[in-house]
Amino acid sequence: MSSHIPVGDFTLRELEVISQIQQGNTSQEIAEKLHLSQFTIKKHRENIARKIGSHGKIQKVY
Repeated sequence: MSSHIPVGDFTLRELEVISQIQQGNTSQEIAEKLHLSQFTIKKHRENIARKIGSHGKIQKVY
């Protein structure tokens, strides 16, 4: 797995979620900041994990 994932592989919303994860925010905090449900944030995290080839929880993407 490459340590660099091209930004173009992610949607704008996924990039927002990645940024929030990098800042140490929980899914609940991210959902509140982006005005989304926690379920939606969970799906974004799953999609991000799939795109970077991770099968575990996402703590830090970079």
